[in-house]
Amino acid sequence: MKHILTFILIQIFLTTYGQLSIKEVDKSLAKINANLYASKYEVSNSQYLAFIHSLMEANLDEKLAIAQIDSSMWLDESGSNKPFVSYYHTHPAFKDYPVLNIRHDAAMLFCEWLTNEYNSNPKRKFRKVNFRLPTEKEWMIAARGGNNTAVYPWQRNGLKDKKGHYMCNFARSVDDLKEVSGLNSSSITSPVKSFLPNKYGMYNMSGNVAEMLNVSNIVKGGSWLDSPELTKIANKQSYDGSPKNSVGFRYFVEIIDK
Repeated sequence: MKHILTFILIQIFLTTYGQLSIKEVDKSLAKINANLYASKYEVSNSQYLAFIHSLMEANLDEKLAIAQIDSSMWLDESGSNKPFVSYYHTHPAFKDYPVLNIRHDAAMLFCEWLTNEYNSNPKRKFRKVNFRLPTEKEWMIAARGGNNTAVYPWQRNGLKDKKGHYMCNFARSVDDLKEVSGLNSSSITSPVKSFLPNKYGMYNMSGNVAEMLNVSNIVKGGSWLDSPELTKIANKQSYDGSPKNSVGFRYFVEIIDK
């Protein structure tokens, strides 16, 4: 019954906002070097639900079990996040927010699925590619945007721009949040296209959600729940590969045949 309800919700969501577009995937890619690209954005709820929907339609129950979103991870002692259990991953208002609460192997499964979807689409830009999670070195190169000494993805060495606005989404005090507005203020995650991109055109390389790598024991970038120190490019966090409401991912793309 749980799967049937989920399927209905996803059908409604995708009917409203459409299936995954390979054209949009191509447009989302930022060039890192001649054979490596990366998504400008963290993988969104709408992209991930297209993946879930595909597994459901193909009756791939074993893969679906791996890919499931654990919305209960939103629950905390205060109960303030309880509404997100029901709405964050399926309500249209959150379609462009980063997907969370999935396992590390679910992110790898998404990349495997997207590789197959892309390589079989006649309208693709590249002949053959491999979507995957990045190595730590690749992630850091992408985050630095061509500046090998960068502390953060942006040019300044602090967390604020010249006008005093924060450059990313991380854990702040209630009083601190009152001082800023719009994309500079969030009590949870921000949409995947928030704040300013780095020199490669990539958004939220620091803050918002900590991002998975090709290994399951660390994440990079810090998140909306983390301290400012963890938003520095060089820093990393331990990770056990389980669903968390502060961890998401973005895909990198290895070009095999142009």
